[in-house]
Amino acid sequence: MKKAIILSATLLTLTLSSYSQSSTNTIENQFNTLISQSNNWQNYKVVEKNKFQQLQQNVKDSINSLQTTIRQNNTIVIEQKTLVDSLSNQLQVLQKDLKIAIDKENNLDFIGISTHKSTFQIIVWSIILILLLILGILFIQFKKSYSDTKDARKKQIETESELEEYKKNSLEREQKVRRQLQDEINKNKRI
Repeated sequence: MKKAIILSATLLTLTLSSYSQSSTNTIENQFNTLISQSNNWQNYKVVEKNKFQQLQQNVKDSINSLQTTIRQNNTIVIEQKTLVDSLSNQLQVLQKDLKIAIDKENNLDFIGISTHKSTFQIIVWSIILILLLILGILFIQFKKSYSDTKDARKKQIETESELEEYKKNSLEREQKVRRQLQDEINKNKRI
């Protein structure tokens, strides 16, 4: 196929170069020469048969050469159209692949759901902020509970010390009352 294209291009170049070299020997110039060299007879032009046949052969050769060139150009056009179509199809496939690659690049699978990266970042930062807020609330509650527990222990210690003091005072009073009672009993026994 490539050899045919190269051969066609070579023939086309040779044909064009021969035409460019004989630019003064164009078909129109040949007709003009033939008419000018012909003889007049009454109202007619008399042309030599061999010159006329030579012109006819030159015209046929030119027509054949042009038809060959047209066929070659048509073949080249068809090949180029096929090439353009295949490149267009490849471009479409590449564009689809590029779009898929960009979508994969911009999307993440999160819990089995495909999400855009910015959406994923918003979700992650929202979760982080919510967790920080919950942590802050729990810390404040812990601090309050710790303070309440500390106050309650302090009150418990105070209450226990008051209870101990009360027990001690009660025991002393009871002992005092028993002594007094015993003293009274002993006094009554003596009498």
